[in-house]
Amino acid sequence: MYSAKVISLQLKEVERKNSPCFSTGPVSEDLYHWEAIITGPKDIHFPLDYPFAPPRVIFKTKVYHPNINTYGNIFLKMLNPTHFRTNNSINDVLTEIHQMLTAPQISEGHFFVEEIARIYVEDRAAFETTALAWTVEHAGGA
Repeated sequence: MYSAKVISLQLKEVERKNSPCFSTGPVSEDLYHWEAIITGPKDIHFPLDYPFAPPRVIFKTKVYHPNINTYGNIFLKMLNPTHFRTNNSINDVLTEIHQMLTAPQISEGHFFVEEIARIYVEDRAAFETTALAWTVEHAGGA
């Protein structure tokens, strides 16, 4: 299957690059189901038509962030089927998520949680205080 070959090659790329931002790989030898350790997403599912469709990435831990809703869904253009490109590797996806965590994408054309985005723009200190509190409460540390 073409998708399995692409995923295998991308796994080798992730292992070779050994990013300080994340580690990832298959869960229980299932090439289509991965787990990632970022400071974030731990639930990645590859569709059978990958790389022609984006992987589904969900945060299992609650995160206070304008681009992540209460269910852990990530609002990131790259993960939208209309914006995903076959040359976007899992390495690219996880790097983009890591960048999004430190620099929320709340400009026009991006989807986001409006109330959290408003606080992020109007009162950055309050946003950071709440984000840290959620990290301590839901992820067990800062």
